[in-house]
Amino acid sequence: MYPITLLVTFLHEIWHALWAILTWWSVDSIEINTNWSWYAITWWGWKPIVLMWGYIWSAILWNILLYIGFKKHDYAQFIIYFLALLMIYTALILFSSIFTTILLIVVATSFVLLAFVFKYDYYILQFLWIASILYIIEDFNVWPSSDLSKFSEIFVIVPQFAWMYIWLFVVIFITWKNLKNILKDDKKILWVK
Repeated sequence: MYPITLLVTFLHEIWHALWAILTWWSVDSIEINTNWSWYAITWWGWKPIVLMWGYIWSAILWNILLYIGFKKHDYAQFIIYFLALLMIYTALILFSSIFTTILLIVVATSFVLLAFVFKYDYYILQFLWIASILYIIEDFNVWPSSDLSKFSEIFVIVPQFAWMYIWLFVVIFITWKNLKNILKDDKKILWVK
């Protein structure tokens, strides 16, 4: 499961970086520590948005990928290639360490091979969705260094546990709406087509 965890966490950090740029921050680097934890180094901007949208946009992205995996098979291979290019771009342009660069290139190459050689592109997206939602729920924590903990330090009026359940509710709601949309046109849908 490590490659899946790597990809899910990588995209979580990419969302932090994207929202940093959209709120006039700059992104210095994205790095994997040797203990497998990740972080994105950003400068300036609106910190609450950057902290929150790493989590929320991860759920949105994974649900979009699930929809493509079930309903838009023609786009699935393109999405896998795009994710691989995003990893390679991060490895080379947002360079932070040799370890990060090598790891991202190996995982990107693996995904391209699975999508191109074996044609498992939409299965990959379906599997990634399951793994990512489980990972998002498993990562739903209040560690002192977590995004949620840092976010609740800014908005102290609402307790940390309340933010925790607000974020979880948003993820569950997005996932429920997506699954409802996927299943509405099909009386019977198979996980493997």
